Amino acid sequence: MISKWFLRGLLMLAFVAAIGVGSLALAAPSAQTNTLPPAILSFTSDARTITVEALESGAARISLAWHTVGLTDDYSLRLFALSVSEWVPLVDQDLPPTATVTFPLQPSLDFSPPTYRLAIFDRQGRLINQHFVTLPFDPNATPTTPQIVTFEATVGGVDFVDLAQDRARVPVVWRVRGRVPTANLIFEQILPDGRAVSVELPRLNRWIASSGEGVVAPILPDNDAANVQLRLRVVDLINETVYAEQVITLPIARGGAPLPTVAAPVAPPSPVVVVSVTPGN
Repeated sequence: MISKWFLRGLLMLAFVAAIGVGSLALAAPSAQTNTLPPAILSFTSDARTITVEALESGAARISLAWHTVGLTDDYSLRLFALSVSEWVPLVDQDLPPTATVTFPLQPSLDFSPPTYRLAIFDRQGRLINQHFVTLPFDPNATPTTPQIVTFEATVGGVDFVDLAQDRARVPVVWRVRGRVPTANLIFEQILPDGRAVSVELPRLNRWIASSGEGVVAPILPDNDAANVQLRLRVVDLINETVYAEQVITLPIARGGAPLPTVAAPVAPPSPVVVVSVTPGN
């Protein structure tokens, strides 16, 4: 006859064995199925620093390299560049898990240096992983004094009636050399009493490119004024240092007189491109 202590021992052994089998059954799917998300292992640039002038020239190029792991068809790898406050895609298709790409550097259209973002998304558009590369402005660049190479109007004068009705528009072209990262371009009108007022039209961001063309909006200085004075200044926004300034004087045409013609502005010389490149490994 089997004792009750022997039966109790068998039941306890069976219970422990059942727990072990259950644990193995629960653990098996995790061991057999790879549910780990993909990841970016590295995202690097071949360049160390850049100057504002090199960046705005359009001639500087950058190579970006990356390596990821676990990237499957269930995920998307994308590359972006920072433009003002938005991430703008550089390509409109999924990228390979490992690659190196080279393309011209694009200004951020703001005071921030070029910044790039590599990101992995799932098919629902949810962010899984991301890395960033920033190419800082060169703090050791040879100091230069910013210079206004060109500041000209493409019209020879301003109509009195347009000025009086606040509808005058003067197209201008400009070119600044030796820009520092914290400087900006300021367009103003000098009034007869010496005051200066802004002639800039509304825009979405504060930064103005070192080279370009645009339209300014002067006002009528006074009823007896013979001309309008427009001024371009290059100003450091941190310490308010005025690096350079130049003034355009345009006559005011009255009584329907035709506006004077002006010769086409001379194209400024090409800028010097300066970029510090990391030696290849």
